[in-house]
Amino acid sequence: MEHCGVISINEFLCENCCTKRKIMKLNKSIEKLALENEEFKEELDYFKIKTFQGKILNSDFNFWVEFGNGVYLCDKGEKDNPTFTVICTQKTMIQIFKGSFEPFAEFLSGNLKIEGDLQYAVAFFDLVKLAKEISKETGGV
Repeated sequence: MEHCGVISINEFLCENCCTKRKIMKLNKSIEKLALENEEFKEELDYFKIKTFQGKILNSDFNFWVEFGNGVYLCDKGEKDNPTFTVICTQKTMIQIFKGSFEPFAEFLSGNLKIEGDLQYAVAFFDLVKLAKEISKETGGV
């Protein structure tokens, strides 16, 4: 586990739970960046609201991201009629939100399945990479 520090037995989380928490933490950092960084907010203004639905293979963990009109919002659960759905392993999903993977290679190798509007999936992956680049440059979020 990463950055857990000292925890009681009641607070202990399995690796699966830590991974889910990490995915949401990475998403929340992008959400915060959208509130605090004008450059990223401007990039989000290029889109009308679109919905990313994330589904983790062999897990009941689902989450969604709405992005566009200058905002980035995320939460656990499912959204009706998402623009696109990404289905993959926990490891791949974490790589997506770290901005540290090649989406086309993962898609072509079968490690990443996309249902729905592929063009917005590609745009979303680019937004995530941009968010990580801005975050590195500004030393924040």
